[in-house]
Amino acid sequence: MTETHPKEWWTRPSVMLPIVATVALAVALLSPQAVAGRFGDSRLSSHLAGSNGARVLFDMARRLGWQVVRRDSQPTPVTVTGRTIHALLAPAIPPTRAEAHEYLEAVRRGDALLFALGTRNPLSDSLGVTHFARGDMLYENTALSAGCGRHIDLAPPFWPDGRVHLQAVRWLREPPAALKTFAPLVRDDAKSLVRGNGDGAVGFALGQGRVVVVGDPDLLRNDVVRHCAWGTDLIAVDMLEWLRAGGAAPRTTLAFDEYHQGYAAQPTVVGITASFLVQHPVGRTILQLAFAALVLLFAVSPRAIKPQDVERIERRDPLEQVDALAQAYEQVQATRTITSRLLHGLRWRVERGATARAMPDDAFLAAAAARAPELNDDVRIIRRALNDPVKGADLPAVGAALRHIEHTLTTSPK
Repeated sequence: MTETHPKEWWTRPSVMLPIVATVALAVALLSPQAVAGRFGDSRLSSHLAGSNGARVLFDMARRLGWQVVRRDSQPTPVTVTGRTIHALLAPAIPPTRAEAHEYLEAVRRGDALLFALGTRNPLSDSLGVTHFARGDMLYENTALSAGCGRHIDLAPPFWPDGRVHLQAVRWLREPPAALKTFAPLVRDDAKSLVRGNGDGAVGFALGQGRVVVVGDPDLLRNDVVRHCAWGTDLIAVDMLEWLRAGGAAPRTTLAFDEYHQGYAAQPTVVGITASFLVQHPVGRTILQLAFAALVLLFAVSPRAIKPQDVERIERRDPLEQVDALAQAYEQVQATRTITSRLLHGLRWRVERGATARAMPDDAFLAAAAARAPELNDDVRIIRRALNDPVKGADLPAVGAALRHIEHTLTTSPK
């Protein structure tokens, strides 16, 4: 009978699982969390529904009757109708001087502009506005927040103290004579309106159109506009209503400039580099050097298949072959082959034309004897050497006969 040992307590699931669950719950409850709602993409874009975006303003304007559009691919207004409000909200990509000029020209001809300040750019310089370095608090109008119902909001506030802190609009030159104030700021918690450094948003006329400048983009962010007690939603609607009026016809279209928020095709490092390498002379030189370096690298790099060496056959010089062939013929007693080779060389030097060289050797010798009867003895020696083997001592006589025939055929008259 086998003896069973009791399991250790730390190996029992009934003990360890509750301990692990308790530790996980304690870590989740005690881990520090951010008290503010400033997280995610910081662009004030109508595409973004996070805490920092402007999607609430987009949806609110559409529900209130404006024809709301997004301009993703055009940096400036295409046409000026006098019925459009252009919303350029803290652009992440600053507009150029030419684009700022086109915006202001559109306003002077009847359109309106809702402009939230961000970093300094040519458009803010043209309007002569910026914001103060320090901020003040938005004046709490209890009449505006009286209609807000009581409800529990578990989302963390945008500011930890529950008050709206904004940077005011600061003028770089003399402000326009008639200013419309939309977001008055106060210095402290006083219930009465004790003005601070300026206003959070102001409006003024420009040509035939109107402009509203928002000193702090936080005024229009989702987590600020949605908070009913702060009344920023009413301030936003008040600004849009003021921009709607004052023209030859109501401005019923609200166009959000998303091009300067980075939603259009923007120049990239790869594109700029490619343009330099292709269009600039120095770039083309660098590209050619890089290509040559790659070719050299491929040439010296290891290859997957080992190249085969070209087989080379070493051949002797023709003059060296004479002695070698003579020794070989002498060893095998190839006197007929020797005589035939020597006769072919003779015919090559004496005869002209392919027809004459096609003649058999016996016919050539007969023609030579008929041409010069003194060659009869030489022809007889050569014919005997062609037909029968001869001794080595007789080979000089064959050579002498061939020389005599060649000399006679090349020197005798025709």
